[in-house]
Amino acid sequence: MGTFVSQGRGVIQSLISASRTAFDAGAVFAGMCGYFAGLNMPSAARRSMLRLHCKTNGNFTESLGPFLRAVRPPRPLAAVSGLLGKLTADEQVSLAASLQHNGFHVFEQRLPETLVDEIAAFAASRPAIVPGLSTSREQRYPFDPEAALGKKYSIDEGEIVANPAMQQLMGDLSFLAVAERYLGTLPMIADVTLWWSAVHPGSDDADAGQSFHFDFDTPPGWLMFFFYLTDVGPENGPHIFVRGSHKPGHPAAASLRRQGYRRVSDRDIEEAFGRENIVELHGTRGTVLAVDTRGFHKGKALERGHRLMGQIIYTFPQFAGVHAARQRLPAEIHPSLAAALKASPKVFSKFL
Repeated sequence: MGTFVSQGRGVIQSLISASRTAFDAGAVFAGMCGYFAGLNMPSAARRSMLRLHCKTNGNFTESLGPFLRAVRPPRPLAAVSGLLGKLTADEQVSLAASLQHNGFHVFEQRLPETLVDEIAAFAASRPAIVPGLSTSREQRYPFDPEAALGKKYSIDEGEIVANPAMQQLMGDLSFLAVAERYLGTLPMIADVTLWWSAVHPGSDDADAGQSFHFDFDTPPGWLMFFFYLTDVGPENGPHIFVRGSHKPGHPAAASLRRQGYRRVSDRDIEEAFGRENIVELHGTRGTVLAVDTRGFHKGKALERGHRLMGQIIYTFPQFAGVHAARQRLPAEIHPSLAAALKASPKVFSKFL
């Protein structure tokens, strides 16, 4: 009798699981049909996509890529010049291949010192949102590295995109070219962020992204550009990435993804992927990283000093509005952003 009951429970659980999978797949399909009919993608469709992403080890998410690329194909390959220097068509393909293999790339070309100085001065002048302390977006605090109130100070995105120095990053053609080649679609900018990190033992690591996790920003794919705006060595909070963990179907990631969208211990990551694949990304101020944060990653907790980091996320467009508020650009914008917006308005649809 016990065996019969156990088998019966197993059948019922399998049916429930299959029903949930069918429901989630239907919700995703309906949400995408609505999006292409001109409606906003509902949050429920993104939650369903996340459940399927975890359950299938990223394979369901990846399976949508070919269709969405056909709807919004990349532009023809051409050389571009920008803050990453002059990138030939072959160099763009090579960079995309490096990202496909590792899940990250550290560029040799750094941001100009004058641009870094401008962004740093802007960040120092703006009060910021402190997770765990700010109870609303209006409750902000100036960043004082000598008396930090939390581990992370986030500057409001509306203020960021109004800053001419940050607009130069947004309008840069070389960042867009790398993202377009890697994602295989004409992407859009989903988020522009800027934040300080500091030593503060009383804050939860999760509030500052300092525990291993994977992101689920705008499926089926996205690429983040991180900008080190202060020197970042081993003690200054380097970005840590698990090499290759971004790949759909990676066998070492299966059990971790099945646990859902949660934080993962250092021990579990090391046991799954091996210590040799956990990479700390150091760099002097102005260093640019490109990272596919579908892979497991974290920001290392600062041991001393402070860190200023900028970020731009390029994504497939359909889910981009689900978790990121639209932002309006000011009437007067930097000429480089104005030119990029005129050439490729779809890239900046969040800001129009």
